[in-house]
Amino acid sequence: MHTLDRYVIRQTSGSFLFGVFLFVAILSAGDLLFRLARMWLREGLPGGKVVAIFFLSLPQLLVYVLPMALLLGILLVVGRMAGDSEVVALRASGVSLFRFFLPFFLFSLWVCAGTIVLQEVALPLSALKLKEVWEEGMVSSWPVAERTFFRDASEEGVERLFYVREVDARNALLEGVVVQEYTGEKLRRIINAERARVSEGRWVFENGVYYEVNDKGEVERVVRFAREEAKTRETMEEILKTKKRPQEMSFSELRVYVEREKARGQDTKHLEILLWHKTAIPFAAPVFALIGVALGVTSPRSGKALGIGLSILVVFGYYVLFSIMSTLAEGGVLSPLWGTWVTNVIGALGGGMLLWKRNRI
Repeated sequence: MHTLDRYVIRQTSGSFLFGVFLFVAILSAGDLLFRLARMWLREGLPGGKVVAIFFLSLPQLLVYVLPMALLLGILLVVGRMAGDSEVVALRASGVSLFRFFLPFFLFSLWVCAGTIVLQEVALPLSALKLKEVWEEGMVSSWPVAERTFFRDASEEGVERLFYVREVDARNALLEGVVVQEYTGEKLRRIINAERARVSEGRWVFENGVYYEVNDKGEVERVVRFAREEAKTRETMEEILKTKKRPQEMSFSELRVYVEREKARGQDTKHLEILLWHKTAIPFAAPVFALIGVALGVTSPRSGKALGIGLSILVVFGYYVLFSIMSTLAEGGVLSPLWGTWVTNVIGALGGGMLLWKRNRI
């Protein structure tokens, strides 16, 4: 490796770690740390469990933090090098800005690979460990979003897809429950209940209504109930310990899940967007590297405060555009693949053009 490359990577590593700590502190302070502090001070959760929950929640946060920290790290390093006339010296010795960008690009690929490992390995494992903490009955206000769904296929010939609005951990209750019940490949019943629980090998649904569906997919009968039961072989603990939200699944797990939903004729657009999110977010790192170098050489003598401000501005713009394009994809204007990747394409083109213009000066 060239001396320049080693120098740039060593400089970027320190600033990158600073960015990781900074963005983790900013993003966790607003919600996660507040909830953990409340559980510790008001509900008596042991300090060791608070620390465990914090670290088990980090992988989900780090998937988004790593590309952001990379952008900040590069802006700080390039801004400092430009301010100290190191970039001018490099260019005077015949080093183009594209050659200067190379070690940053290499570093961004490492960040990209690290984000993929976090997303595909650490995130699914940490999600299961978090559920184990919950299963121990030591947490009454679950720190992870509860709007989730899971499948119960324990009754022979019948499969139920659950959507749950909230989980009452202390009383082992599911609240705001919607269930699609399939026999074979055909939807036979939709249950909408205020609450559901598992008791003596049966699902018990309370205060709701169910819709019976015929072979043509039309609602044939509507029944209101105070209590409705259905067989199951699973316990509530087993269900909540092993089932994952789509956000907690690896790419391969989610792809299989999407295919199964498609086979049932379900609308999978939202799931497909989540699936392609898992490819677009890690590859934001090389895009941020290109933008970071281009902006860094454009604004020499920028201090740490300006670097932090610029990185927050770019990240904010990226995720606003990302959300808009994802919404267009959800509405059918763009395909899920294009809707999640177009922001990376626009960012790469913008950063590349800016760097090309600076290189010609």
